[in-house]
Amino acid sequence: MLIQDRLKDKDGFSEAEKSIAAYFLSRQLSLEGESVRHVASSTFTSPATVMRFCQRLGFEGYADFREAYLKENSYLSSHFQDINANRPFLEKDSPMAVAGKLSALYSETVQDTLALLSSKELEAAVKLLDKAQNIYIASGGVYSDLASAFRENMSKIGKTVIISPSNGVYYEACYRNADSCFILISYSGETPRIVSAAKRLSRKNVPTISITSFGSNTLASVCSCCLHISTRQKLISNLGNFSINLSVLYLLDVLYAGCFRLHYRENEAMKLRFTRETEHRVSDNPILREEP
Repeated sequence: MLIQDRLKDKDGFSEAEKSIAAYFLSRQLSLEGESVRHVASSTFTSPATVMRFCQRLGFEGYADFREAYLKENSYLSSHFQDINANRPFLEKDSPMAVAGKLSALYSETVQDTLALLSSKELEAAVKLLDKAQNIYIASGGVYSDLASAFRENMSKIGKTVIISPSNGVYYEACYRNADSCFILISYSGETPRIVSAAKRLSRKNVPTISITSFGSNTLASVCSCCLHISTRQKLISNLGNFSINLSVLYLLDVLYAGCFRLHYRENEAMKLRFTRETEHRVSDNPILREEP
């Protein structure tokens, strides 16, 4: 859940807390540089009340909250200013207009996902995959099809990837050890079977990588490291998971490329040799044709 949504959900808030929440919502990026004393003065509360409210939201204190809130607002105010990820095209649009709008959506989605990438988390995820004897991917729905492309790419550099259906991932979690690594994909971060498996793996100290939405959710909090999906689409009220699917595919490609880079020359030689042995592909198109 995004911080702004937690601020808007005022159920159980005291009057003082409602005042602080309303102030935070009104200030957004303008909160940068404002001290806890300034917030307390502006909301007719005390610094201690502001601190306790931030702790209630799950932060260590005001400074910790402000940093996360500014980061969230910065993300939400960037990209997707001219296109709606839930309804990227209209009934009146011509086929070419739809094609153009989807092209814009794809470009925005990749840039949005890149903006959410943490160098620290990405490097940690790649190292986990590089060390793993076996890599398991668990997700629901169409993500399994996206995982198939990742599995094929990884197999060409000698990495074993097993796609586990969401209804079987908990059992996989029960029997795997720390020499495995699990990639767990859930847009909401609250898919029950995925979350249950993640908790089981955490208790067993099995490395896990979550691919999930931006903001706080159970899956992200449990996994070893987290990569964020472009978080612009509603769960249900959208015309198709255009943005979500592309974002997941991009992240899986980034993970594959990261693993490839660690042993670049060895992987390139191995991939080319085995591909030439098994894929006898020809074309009259000079752009596609391989040099002898």
